[in-house]
Amino acid sequence: MKLKHLSLCMGLVVAGSASAQIKYRDTEKKPTLVPYDSSIAFQHLTPDIAQLTLVGQEITFLKLNPKRGVKNKEDSLLENIKVKAAIEVPYKSVLRGGHLYTPYKAIENKTFKIVDYDRKSAESGEVTLVFTLRDEDRKLLLYQVSADNLAGTPVIINGNYEWMKRKYVGKQLHLLKENIKTTNILADNKDLNLRQSDEFCCTDIAVIFSGKQKFGQPFLIVKNGENEEFAVGLGKRSEYVTGPLIEEFGL
Repeated sequence: MKLKHLSLCMGLVVAGSASAQIKYRDTEKKPTLVPYDSSIAFQHLTPDIAQLTLVGQEITFLKLNPKRGVKNKEDSLLENIKVKAAIEVPYKSVLRGGHLYTPYKAIENKTFKIVDYDRKSAESGEVTLVFTLRDEDRKLLLYQVSADNLAGTPVIINGNYEWMKRKYVGKQLHLLKENIKTTNILADNKDLNLRQSDEFCCTDIAVIFSGKQKFGQPFLIVKNGENEEFAVGLGKRSEYVTGPLIEEFGL
């Protein structure tokens, strides 16, 4: 009888061991998260940046282009900036057409600290970045921007701006490839010929209002051997339509 019970127990152990050998694998590829570092501009945030590593960073909303025609009294009315509260209402809201909006003037050239950051995906696949910001009066607000619209976002991460100054200002630059013909936005977009044999010196970083674009953008201010001053864009061609780009230069 005891032997029979022992056999039964052994059978259960074997069955349990067999079931424990079953393996499962998830085929969904998950990105390896990396911490944010100040070399990354707001416009280039990617899904692999660990969300909480942006917490504590300060951001500034760029000024509107004063040369651009004003379309309405507030110039820009945003529905995606809201006070974080039980009932969400836009930050420093104005009433227009039965809806509350945030005038861009309320946040223009203002600095906010990121106190929370999240990414939300809709069923359509669209990804929205949601930043909880705190102003100097410690008022919390939400800033939501589509991941597809990052390139045109009028925001500078202050730490990134300081990183660019340390990296480029006072440094010698040179063209990486052959001579290029481009334009100089500091001189009404006149033709500018840059030679690979020349060395260029970065003297400053400044936000420039060019053409009819709505917001200013940060540029490197560079001088060539002939002491001619021109501006170099710090992003991609989709962000900087005219003039040379930093990707064409090396230190």
